[in-house]
Amino acid sequence: MKTLPATTPQAATLCLSPVAVWQMLLTRLLEQHYGITLNDIPFSDETVIQEHIDAGITLANAVNFLVEKYELVRIDRKGFSWQEQSPYLRAVNILRAR
Repeated sequence: MKTLPATTPQAATLCLSPVAVWQMLLTRLLEQHYGITLNDIPFSDETVIQEHIDAGITLANAVNFLVEKYELVRIDRKGFSWQEQSPYLRAVNILRAR
């Protein structure tokens, strides 16, 4: 009788750690919405990401804190005007990034 593993190799690759998920989403969100890379901010360090996860800080709150701290401006909007639109991310932005 031949036994099969409980998980397939494909299923195993889909199980990303929370830190890896944050890195993936941060990379996409920062490039798309602000034109910066993960290496431009403190979240390039996995330890910093893990500390935020452990503290219960959401990804949106973490990004919006950076927006406020570094006065980031969104670059992804049509008819862009820095006076009219909020620079902050909303939950829908994160859902779309997934």
